[in-house]
Amino acid sequence: MNIRTILMVFICLLSGGKIIAQISYGGKPLFLDTSSLNGSSLLKNAETIGFITMPAFDVDSVRRADAMNSENMRGGFPFAYKFYTHIERGKDGNEWTLANGARVWQVGIHSPGAYSLNLLFTEYHVPEGAKLFLYNADHSYIIGAFDHRNNSPAGILPVRPIAGESIIVEYCEPAGVAFAGRLTIGQVNHDYCDILRSVPASDRTDGTFNCMPDVWCHEGVDETAIRSTLLMMVNGTLRCSATLLNNTANDGTPYVLTAIHCLNQPQGNVLVKKDWEYYEGMAQTIVLFFNYNRPVCGTLLKATEELSMAMAYPRAIIERKDIALLELHEKPPPYYNACYAGWNANVNTILTTKPYTSIHHPQGAVKKYGFYDGDLSWITYDAPRCFDDDSHLKMEKWTIGSTDGGSSGSPLFDANYRVVGGLTGGWSKCGTPKPQGTHDYFFALEQGWETDDPNNQLKTFLDPWNSGVLYMDGMDPNRNNPLVRIGNAQYNDGDELITTKYTSPNSGFVFGNSNLDIVEFAEEFNPAEEIELYGAYLLIPPMPVSYTRDVEIRVYVGDSHPEQLIATQNLKPQFLNYSKGELDLYDKEMNVTGGTENFVLFDEPLKINSKFFIAYRIDNAPGAAFAVYNSKLLPEKLNSTWMNRNGVWIRSSAYDTQRTITSLAIQALSTYTDYDGPEPEKRTRIQYIRSENRLNLPETNLEAGQVYVYTVSGQLLLRIPIVEGQDVVTLPSFCDGTVGIVRVIRGELKRDFIIYTGKLIY
Repeated sequence: MNIRTILMVFICLLSGGKIIAQISYGGKPLFLDTSSLNGSSLLKNAETIGFITMPAFDVDSVRRADAMNSENMRGGFPFAYKFYTHIERGKDGNEWTLANGARVWQVGIHSPGAYSLNLLFTEYHVPEGAKLFLYNADHSYIIGAFDHRNNSPAGILPVRPIAGESIIVEYCEPAGVAFAGRLTIGQVNHDYCDILRSVPASDRTDGTFNCMPDVWCHEGVDETAIRSTLLMMVNGTLRCSATLLNNTANDGTPYVLTAIHCLNQPQGNVLVKKDWEYYEGMAQTIVLFFNYNRPVCGTLLKATEELSMAMAYPRAIIERKDIALLELHEKPPPYYNACYAGWNANVNTILTTKPYTSIHHPQGAVKKYGFYDGDLSWITYDAPRCFDDDSHLKMEKWTIGSTDGGSSGSPLFDANYRVVGGLTGGWSKCGTPKPQGTHDYFFALEQGWETDDPNNQLKTFLDPWNSGVLYMDGMDPNRNNPLVRIGNAQYNDGDELITTKYTSPNSGFVFGNSNLDIVEFAEEFNPAEEIELYGAYLLIPPMPVSYTRDVEIRVYVGDSHPEQLIATQNLKPQFLNYSKGELDLYDKEMNVTGGTENFVLFDEPLKINSKFFIAYRIDNAPGAAFAVYNSKLLPEKLNSTWMNRNGVWIRSSAYDTQRTITSLAIQALSTYTDYDGPEPEKRTRIQYIRSENRLNLPETNLEAGQVYVYTVSGQLLLRIPIVEGQDVVTLPSFCDGTVGIVRVIRGELKRDFIIYTGKLIY
């Protein structure tokens, strides 16, 4: 077997069995499909489905237990009561055959008093062609389809909450499939905290969050750090924070760092030891939300929640240190624009690399910022009697910010924006004077770096080549071809977000439903070169989600106006967002103060090399009131908005009924197909230029050192010394196809040094 074959087998073994878990794939549930019944739905009325009702429970006693268990811990933010069920296809609900031979299974679940419900399928294995949808009883919110691409080695599927006390599960399996799908609902989670509709944590007037700036609204914070911090939901009942971490191979393996107590809640201040199988099960229930940030500063506009992934494997579980390292089943898709944070596991520098930055999701809110310019100290954190002595870092009063429930597991970055630890607990609180309520405590990455078990330590996974490196820079996988949000208005730089309405005698939205007959509106974009368009962000004012049901997003190209239609996509908001400012994690409630940011992903990326237009077409039925925000522009800005009047496109500035110079609040998410921008200020990875047999070395550290090249089996092929300032090395020739592992060591091994690793194929 030649070395290239060995490498391919190795890669296949590493990647086997990993899939995207809770990414849904669109489509219509059967109640929206009227194609074969003369306009009638293929399903019976909801009243005939038959609902399985969950038993009653004592909410007050559950709340008291929550308060007792979280008294000293920052992390678990419980909001749901768990029912263990066994609702199985073939035994429960209704199942029948359609005229085309397809089998349909439907079951309803009802839990009186629930503000929302979410499910865990403890058995999920479906054939290609089958589709699963979930929706509430009035059909105002739909998620899915989930299909064979959601199958996983664990055979389970966690599903996000849906508002209301009733939920309907619809599964359709076409005739002639390879096998019959197996579905079992093993858990029903009843939201008793009204997380979807309660007073918003991020905008409360009682001062709870008033010392925590929204991170994107605070200048100077490292973007890689921001984009690596995640909102996490565990087991359908807890909200915490987490971090996507880089490793020395710079290969984008999706490692996630969080706190053990987010997976294993202490009982009576004691952490009960669990076996590995327990953590495997808990990791399969995790849902992570990427880039959940405030989209427009100074507003109550709520961020999109469409960018989420679910299910992970445990990699290092170190209970006595409160450290959990997980690995997602799949890398985040490029359009998620995720980053991988750097880290510092060097015990000699943890206490000296101040100031420190915290990025976190208190109570599940949008990312908040904290800053501390004082000293850290080692301490025994014994509020919950479950952690080793001197294993935690103590922080005195924050310079800026605080933490709260739901912040647990969030990263603490040093001055170089490398993660040194994560939040375990503490007493900090906005507005609380010193000395009470000021201290926070962080687990230390260094404490879990090496353990007695090499299969259960951070080093094994974060330093896969055993290089000995103790700190690592972050990585942006899109660095050389960045994702950009192209927009004509800059809402954080002078332009104002508004909704323009008609003046009498007309009524309604100028850029939405009105008493007139204009039903299509477009925003113009003029890219400098060819782009690949992934999707669009739309900022939408408050409205019931039902108003969006028949809105269609369209993409046109044309030299002067929207001319050739090249793509269409239904708007279909996927999640509730906030209600009166409170984060709701998973459904899409749009009738909220400030409105919502919504992301629409196109079925396939679109390559565009000319002027293009993103449009929305509305249903102008009586009673509808859909619109997209538009902009009050700075005086020097030009109109970029178009309106389709009776099949003729005109600029809104030329619309004689009510002339408006504006831009629609639509942004295009894209990359340049042939990125020709400037080189990054500093290379952070080893680059192998095969045609010239040349290594371009990272520029983040230019001390003297050594370059080593090994075979994949560990045999040293060559060693080349490098002098201070050298960033290019020419390699001798080897046989074509030889695979090398490159290790670059800069600095003196007895003091500060840094190691980079990479791979090359001659």
